[in-house]
Amino acid sequence: MAALSVKRICIIDPMLTRYNLPVFLELSQYCRIDWIFSPSSAKSGFGSLPRTEAPSLRYIEIPTLKPFGEKFGMFQWGILKYILKEKPDAIRIFANVRYLSFWTTLLLARLHGIHLYAHGVGFFKRRRIGLIRRLMMSVVLRLVTSYIAYAPIVRESFAAHGFSLDKISLAHNSLVNPFPVRPEEKTGTERGILFVGRLRPGSGLRLLLRVLRRLHEEGSFPLRLHVVGIGEEATQLRREAAGCSWVTWYGDADDIQVSTISRDCLFGCYPGNAGLSVVHLMSLSLPVIIHNDLTSHEGPEPSFVRGGVSGILYDRKSPEESLYRVLREIAMEPSRVARMQRSAFEEYKSLVIPPYAERLWSIFSGKSPYHGESSLSR
Repeated sequence: MAALSVKRICIIDPMLTRYNLPVFLELSQYCRIDWIFSPSSAKSGFGSLPRTEAPSLRYIEIPTLKPFGEKFGMFQWGILKYILKEKPDAIRIFANVRYLSFWTTLLLARLHGIHLYAHGVGFFKRRRIGLIRRLMMSVVLRLVTSYIAYAPIVRESFAAHGFSLDKISLAHNSLVNPFPVRPEEKTGTERGILFVGRLRPGSGLRLLLRVLRRLHEEGSFPLRLHVVGIGEEATQLRREAAGCSWVTWYGDADDIQVSTISRDCLFGCYPGNAGLSVVHLMSLSLPVIIHNDLTSHEGPEPSFVRGGVSGILYDRKSPEESLYRVLREIAMEPSRVARMQRSAFEEYKSLVIPPYAERLWSIFSGKSPYHGESSLSR
């Protein structure tokens, strides 16, 4: 891929997210960034986010119309007007084919000769794909400059379903924690389990509370649970755990606060369908306990966790018994936990060096369409 002259990139996202902000701030050091997004609902669990000002970063908020509900036909109103007026050198758009505005952006960029990069999760959640989905992806790959995969497991999913990898790039979906906790900062005396994420359906927090309640009722279980996050299920979860003195709820918290809280913790646990939270936990030198059905997770990021090395995969087919055994056993193995803490932090470093923004810039500027090795080959 020949090097491109890129002076301005338009980033199109469904909403403004905290974890993307530092990425695009860093990306704005390479070129001008116009970040287009729609407002998020108060119950989304993403929290409030101040818009950090930067000379080369412009925020553009537009509404999302949903004439047919949440299933299909959503349209971010104002994208086409922006493209016709501003004519950016390149566009990066989230690859949700249920959005009508995804398809109109794809076609308009092609018509005006604008480089377009779709950013998505491919087929990693699908063991089989139907004819319609296959045809849609064939059209997408024909029209885009490149499809940027979130993780190696996403890139591999294209090959597994018979697609050429010629247009599939890779940039590990990761976050740089400005306040990491290194393994040597852990003392071995920590007695906490950390959950970080949105308190939403699918988080699995009820399962974790149920298992921990059982362990504490049996007596002598030494670990406490620290919960960081907000979301639509926050109030109900707190109510259900009202009698559990071994749970501490923090609500929303910034990176400094989360790092401070993590210093009392041995490992992290995201018992439900996890996403980028696993990277945050590894940046704190916390091995991550997640379930073993990688294709059902919220995003492909749990594939970064190596079972028995940087985390533990419990059996989703028998979740309560499997998670019970894992928690009971790991609480009694401090030397094993210490080894995994070191591995978790090393895994985090491999994801953020070079940082996400630099990986994206290499793709946008045409210098390198693919970074990194396969997660399945290690």
